[in-house]
Amino acid sequence: MHCFLHTILKRQAMVYFFLVYLVAGLVGVGFGDSLVNPVQRLDPTGLSLSENNESHVFITECGARSESYHKALDRLIGGFELSGQVQFGPERFPKIAIKLETKLAPGLQVSPKLVDALLEILRLRGYQKSEIVLVDFDPRSLERGGFSDGKSQSPGYKGHHVISFAKEEYRNPDWFHDSPMPPALHDRASYFLRYPTDASKRAEEERKSYLPTILFLKDFHWINLAVAMDDTNLGLDGASANLTLGAINNSTRFIQKPTIAPAAVAEILAIPEIWEKRIFSIVDLSKFQFAGGQSFDAEFIGQFSRLVLGRNPFCVDYVVWEKLSETRKDYGFSHRSRENALLFKYAQELGLGPIFSVQVHDL
Repeated sequence: MHCFLHTILKRQAMVYFFLVYLVAGLVGVGFGDSLVNPVQRLDPTGLSLSENNESHVFITECGARSESYHKALDRLIGGFELSGQVQFGPERFPKIAIKLETKLAPGLQVSPKLVDALLEILRLRGYQKSEIVLVDFDPRSLERGGFSDGKSQSPGYKGHHVISFAKEEYRNPDWFHDSPMPPALHDRASYFLRYPTDASKRAEEERKSYLPTILFLKDFHWINLAVAMDDTNLGLDGASANLTLGAINNSTRFIQKPTIAPAAVAEILAIPEIWEKRIFSIVDLSKFQFAGGQSFDAEFIGQFSRLVLGRNPFCVDYVVWEKLSETRKDYGFSHRSRENALLFKYAQELGLGPIFSVQVHDL
């Protein structure tokens, strides 16, 4: 068993004690006030150079055409490189796994135009097609999203290999997130079919959420492409959820739990081997859902012609969460209080910040 599991257990304990703290009522009304750090919007000319670019988030306008996506990404990646004093290329990041979001395709998904623009930029940076893979969990949603034809033995998208985490060959039995949360009914049924006479094995497997190892093993680093959806339990289903609950094999046991769901997201991203392999996350706001979360509802779709990029997916989500909150207010929906944003509180408790001092650069 890899030694990182001990680190996970320690971080899970931190979140557990924080949850007990909440339940006991010790946080009280001051909890909302602790999240009130305003987003700092800075002019790009005032960008301070730093090796630690965790707090920098970049926003730029993006039209619907392919050329607009390309120009927007050029601006965003330029800001990202400047903030971290790093050149984005195969010398520093030899192989790249691009995590897509297609679970609600074709209603709400990562735009193929965004993916095409990113692939072209990577080509111009010196990457070969064999050094880039496109990944998501469900092969059916990849097909609905236009990234797989569902027929080929070795599915591809414009010469790039496409991988579904649903296939066990892309999961390693030694790499998993351990949680005492009970499985969903259909997951429990599948474990019973696989291990009909071995109750102890079923109990062991029910605790495990297998991780997509191609995101972090060997020479791979990850880029995260996500869309945004309001979610009463997570606060926001965006960049951080896409890379965690959107990538494990049994996420349904978490998503209906208002405290456990955000804790699981934070714990999984806190795994050092995953966290250290991030390049950046992007949320495309050209189409987002501001109400009725966890399933697609066209009635609550908003449009904002912006791309949001940052190295820290929680910082990206925090900026996007504010935009969705504004949209909900404009449409007369109930206010999403900061108490519903446990995702950010847990992440900062685990040292995945600084989230509440995010600096936003309009490019």
